Amino acid sequence: MNKIKNIICAAVAVMGLSSCNDFLDILPMNDVVLENYWTQKSDVTSVLMGCYESLESSDCVVRMALWGELRSDNMKMGSSVPWEVEQIIKENILPTNSYCKWTAFYQTINRCNTVCHYAPIVHEKDPNYTEAEMRANVAEAVALRSLCYFYLIRTFRDVPFTREPSIDDTQNYQLPATKFDDVLDSLIVDLEAVKDQAVRRYYSDDNDLAYTNSSRITRYAVYALLADLYLWKGDWQRCIDCCDYVLDYKLQQYDELRDREGNLTDMQLFNDIPLIMERPVGSNNSGNAYNEIFGTGNSFESIFELYYRQNVSMTNTYVPNYYGSANGNAFVLGRLSVPTEFYEGLPTQSTQLFVPTDCRAYENIYRFSTATHAIGKYVRQSISFNTMGTITDNSIRLAPQLRSTNYANWIIYRMTDVMLMKAEALIEQGEGGFDSAFDLINAIYMRANNQLTASAANRLDHDVYVTSQQSMRDLLMDERHRELMFEGKRWFDLVRMARREGSTRNLANIVVTKQTVDQNGIKIKLADPNILYYPYYREELKVNPYLVQNPAYATGVDDDLSKN
Repeated sequence: MNKIKNIICAAVAVMGLSSCNDFLDILPMNDVVLENYWTQKSDVTSVLMGCYESLESSDCVVRMALWGELRSDNMKMGSSVPWEVEQIIKENILPTNSYCKWTAFYQTINRCNTVCHYAPIVHEKDPNYTEAEMRANVAEAVALRSLCYFYLIRTFRDVPFTREPSIDDTQNYQLPATKFDDVLDSLIVDLEAVKDQAVRRYYSDDNDLAYTNSSRITRYAVYALLADLYLWKGDWQRCIDCCDYVLDYKLQQYDELRDREGNLTDMQLFNDIPLIMERPVGSNNSGNAYNEIFGTGNSFESIFELYYRQNVSMTNTYVPNYYGSANGNAFVLGRLSVPTEFYEGLPTQSTQLFVPTDCRAYENIYRFSTATHAIGKYVRQSISFNTMGTITDNSIRLAPQLRSTNYANWIIYRMTDVMLMKAEALIEQGEGGFDSAFDLINAIYMRANNQLTASAANRLDHDVYVTSQQSMRDLLMDERHRELMFEGKRWFDLVRMARREGSTRNLANIVVTKQTVDQNGIKIKLADPNILYYPYYREELKVNPYLVQNPAYATGVDDDLSKN
């Protein structure tokens, strides 16, 4: 391969972008190519954009969704379920299951490490590459790297951790796993060091490129990720502080919109927090919040989401394969479906999760048949339905438009997630935070039920929930369940709950409700806290002698492999 071709390959595939099966197998780049490539600002930005592209790959996004949802009570088998997915649903996860592969995340991590390594070097070479630009690029790369590691530790617990890129043959990338808490602390240190160097806003909100403000890492995305890390660490006040930073900005942004556009017909303050209304002023139909947040994407409420354009070759393939798709105007059941008890009975009576006026029930779930309920979130391009007045029959006037393509942005952080993180931290601080936490949760609930005033009839009853910390915890978990359903959050929420409680009992009681056979056997299996995490993929054990299999999955065969 000639030198020019090598440089071109470097631009699009810098380290870790090969088709290797393991991040430990990534080949070093030729030193001459490196010297000729990392010379100007555009080299850094090109590879940085490659970090986003890597994270947007279906290998990453499918795992973000399935790792965060599949083992929870949200999902059960749908149509033509692949054997490996079926085994995960049945809590029979083997080290040979390909969903235990972490390669795509480590490839993204290596790209980010490469940017962090070379950006300061390019700053010294290119006078047009300012220090502020360099620091902002590094902040983006550090945030994306931290996000990848965060997914890995929540899924596998202890994982190999490095900040060094794979550059030359002298480096050893056969690393032992670093403990969960040590990785978590390292991610916090990294983000604290760069949080105020990230860009606040790339374009004005009325610019055609304003979507970039939520499809690239901004300072507010860094703070949202930091809030999540502090939540898992149990540092409640720092979690609250990070959430306040994001929410204060959103209130400022709301005020700017009002100053520019006057009265807003599709947004209002709910308990002093601006949210998109389900039913805009002057309309009889609901669904507007879904349409803006999930249909169009990059909404006012978005903090960070992976952006997919319809004119690029890469497609977001998790939508048709796992959630659902369209065949003309007909809904096609995905590989996964929804437990019946979440929806059946609406709109005439409440279900396990939803009251009849909760718009999220009709947006999140599609009534495929009396016995089958499909995932509607992300599958619908838009939805419009009438929830005004008394609902007296077993149907609701739905007018959904299904996506005609596979393109749907994948949301990682949005405002209501940040609100609920703050509420959780306030609850864990004790009784003094209950009222503020309730207001945050109730704001989200009121938006979902089209209740626009503090005195509205259909809102949460303050006096029912603020009686104890456990009541507030239960309310918080229920609202996260309703609001963030199918967004790759539920299983991780349950694991965080189990870690805090020091017991898997409540988690097991929740997740076995979807099981049709062997509920007691699965409860016994889930009693082992090690099994809350996935096993290391068998091929990883073959190539990395320092990895030791999760004891919940260790067998004689895999033990031998880890020692060879």
